[in-house]
Amino acid sequence: MMKKTWTIVFLGLLIYFPLLFNGFVWDDEVMFQKAGSIPGTVYFRPVISALYWGIYNIFGPRPFFFHFFQLIFHIATAVLIYYLFKRFFKETISLILAVIFLVHPASVEAVSFASAMQEVGFTLTGMAGLYLFSGGRDGACPVSTTNIFFGTFLLLIALLMKETAIVFFLLIFCYLFLFKKNQIVLISYSIFSMILLMTYFLFRVSGGSLYVQGQGLFPIMRVSLVTRLMNIPMIILYYLGKFFYPMHLAIAQHWVIHSISFNNFFLPLLLEIALFLTAIFYIIKIKNKIFAFFFIWFLLGLLPHLQIIPLNMTVAERWLYFPMIGMLGMAGSLLDPRLCLRRQVHGDDKQTSFPRRWESRLLFTIFIIIICLFSLRSFVRVLDWRNGLSLFGRDIRQDSSFDLQNNMGVELFRTGQYKEAKKYFEKSVKLAPYWWVNWNNLGAIYEREKNYQKAKEYYQKAIDNGQYYLAYENLSKLNKYLQSGSAEPTKY
Repeated sequence: MMKKTWTIVFLGLLIYFPLLFNGFVWDDEVMFQKAGSIPGTVYFRPVISALYWGIYNIFGPRPFFFHFFQLIFHIATAVLIYYLFKRFFKETISLILAVIFLVHPASVEAVSFASAMQEVGFTLTGMAGLYLFSGGRDGACPVSTTNIFFGTFLLLIALLMKETAIVFFLLIFCYLFLFKKNQIVLISYSIFSMILLMTYFLFRVSGGSLYVQGQGLFPIMRVSLVTRLMNIPMIILYYLGKFFYPMHLAIAQHWVIHSISFNNFFLPLLLEIALFLTAIFYIIKIKNKIFAFFFIWFLLGLLPHLQIIPLNMTVAERWLYFPMIGMLGMAGSLLDPRLCLRRQVHGDDKQTSFPRRWESRLLFTIFIIIICLFSLRSFVRVLDWRNGLSLFGRDIRQDSSFDLQNNMGVELFRTGQYKEAKKYFEKSVKLAPYWWVNWNNLGAIYEREKNYQKAKEYYQKAIDNGQYYLAYENLSKLNKYLQSGSAEPTKY
């Protein structure tokens, strides 16, 4: 068993090793580099904020240590998946599924993006809580009072890392209902969970932490609930596609479907209904409780990301991190009988055992090929994250979002490619004329070109749109320069 655990650790370090030497990119610069200290967050996530604060104050704003801890959390999550799956499946299947999770390209964003450490953190902590509720194959062992207390407490810690962890409370209730026949355990857990959740919401409401960051800025937040509901079939199809074919990866995806068509609504909706009904039929026909549990896991994992409550992106690869475990669990429940080498009771042993071995070897070979392909893709994707220029330059071919255009312009501005940067800033303000950062950056370009009138106009536009503090500074310094001739560096 320890050999399998070390196999997961070794593969994780091998594939993600270049990550340790990547820099801060995207929102990381605001979070850990430019602010001078870990800034307060509009989210009520005290545990993850304390973790950021501890890393920052012990090691300073050094990307290596943020990436190191995030990688350790990811590897630990994969190991925990292996041990959890062993409660349900054969060791070989559990190992294969855990390794697929470890090396899956869609996990790279959650592991590489330091500002998204909460994604890995809440998954690891919540799964540790779930593991305390499980025991023996199919959860045959009883749950002690100690495990109920510490398991539920871990769920609270996960909830204080990210709000999405609330799905763990529902997931464990489903687990106890499906696999534990002890009503006292179910009632005790329900009461204790309700007390903790009520306390959590009380502190959250009293602290005024109900604000959704980016309200009114991101395209998916600027549309009605009806329009967001129209996007659900394509959102689900996106995550299913990224699980099975994780090739075209990109950050900052802000696409929004404004009108219904066959390709963007009815086709994915029909496909998803067919898959859903097939899963329900399988659960009812076969009475496979393990499949049912992981099917619920997948649905609960997707639910917070379906834009019923608008988020700051339409879709994101890191949001597949938790639901992916449910999909792997469903796969394990389907594959376990096929990979089992036990002989059937009827017929000749030699005739029945050979197809079993042949089938298992074929499936094992297929999974090894999948793991190798995923590992290679993940390794390349980790290299994309080495700096902003490489990441934005790669992803901008796949996406034309306003903030990705702006970020690419910033990277080019830093290297002195002002003409090229201007094109991206202009595209950004065209896509999001209501933003403020892109107008400030475009103003900085015009100030470089000594078109001071345009620069002042755009700085003022940034102020009017969002009271942007850098626009205030740049406009004040530009006015001072025009009055006295003393130049100061422009900020962007």
